[in-house]
Amino acid sequence: YFKAFTKQFTTGENYQGADRELQTVRQMMIDFLQNHSQEVRPPACPPLDPVGSSDITSLFDKNSHHYTAVVFESNSSYVGREVILDLIQYENIVVRRALNSDKAFLEKLGVPSVPSCYLVQPNGSHGLINNLKPLRSFFSSYLKSLPGVRKKLLLPLQLPAQENKEEGTEIKVWKEFDKTKLYMADLESGLHFLLRVELATHKTLEGAELKTFKDFVTISAKV
Repeated sequence: YFKAFTKQFTTGENYQGADRELQTVRQMMIDFLQNHSQEVRPPACPPLDPVGSSDITSLFDKNSHHYTAVVFESNSSYVGREVILDLIQYENIVVRRALNSDKAFLEKLGVPSVPSCYLVQPNGSHGLINNLKPLRSFFSSYLKSLPGVRKKLLLPLQLPAQENKEEGTEIKVWKEFDKTKLYMADLESGLHFLLRVELATHKTLEGAELKTFKDFVTISAKV
């Protein structure tokens, strides 16, 4: 794991956990990210720490430009942080997490169990999202489907102009990638991988395999 703003490639943190399960590794990455953001918080990293009941109450009955979803969960749960990171690329919604330590507050909001997802509408009205399974996938899918919630448009990356103005350099804008076109670089990369990597795993080619390879070379030469 390499922290943001790392100057040298050798300052990564190697992780060797109890197992190699996907969920274990994902939770470890969330821990890395949360601990990291307390030091020097990268601009793209959303807040992952839980909010208090007073912060949640302040959202009620106030007009806003976006939805606010609060995932109530236990201290050991990762669902809230996973949903926060799932929605990081979406606009018109903010996701926060809160712990179930304030039982009276949860009872007041009508939250019977955790994890649960509580939604504050842009007009200030609020309530529990019912009929949702208490799983990350269900929470994230529901929030992405809300009216007005959509993926952020990624603007073309602008490269800064060189400082030497005498050369008359201008800001370069990266070309938009066109999915309908086939790029020579991709074809060359594919051929390179097939011939240098995949083919190299076979010590010999015989019979049907050899015929398949010959057919492939013939077609490649034609096109």
